[in-house]
Amino acid sequence: MLCVRRATANDIVEIERMVADFVKGHPAENHPRAPAALRAAYFGEQPVAHLLVAERRGAIVGMAQWRLIYDMFWGMFGAQAEWLYVKPEFRGSGIVAALVARVCSEASEAGAKFVQGSGGEAPSKLYERVAIGYSDRACHLSGKAFQVFAKLDGLPVREIVRGLPAKALGLEPPE
Repeated sequence: MLCVRRATANDIVEIERMVADFVKGHPAENHPRAPAALRAAYFGEQPVAHLLVAERRGAIVGMAQWRLIYDMFWGMFGAQAEWLYVKPEFRGSGIVAALVARVCSEASEAGAKFVQGSGGEAPSKLYERVAIGYSDRACHLSGKAFQVFAKLDGLPVREIVRGLPAKALGLEPPE
């Protein structure tokens, strides 16, 4: 039997293990991640999102997070689903669908009228089966590039444009 539930601070070790597997092959694979930051992000005073875990026979086998958003075009609340992950040995058994169903249920209770998400091949197959999809151009401004851009705040527009960071700085860790 599968149980999808809210994650607790007691799940941190297993969540860290899933993140370590999830990040393999990503540029952040070798980036240090502090357990205290993960704990603060989900179980601190101001959680960034709702974190769910899927459990089978007492073992955590997957996770997903969602957060409430507002779509200005449609004038309604929705949910952003992210970090959907299922351990490789449990994939193909409907766990992704169960996690997304819980995200939709919890988000609906919070006032959401839609959920949006993206991901790799497995989640995208489910989303595309039941949802409207777009080819988006998601971008990430991070690392030193993020820091350089933040320091441009308040400058005249011409100086901001001249001071835009090089894309490669996004791959360098922040100072």
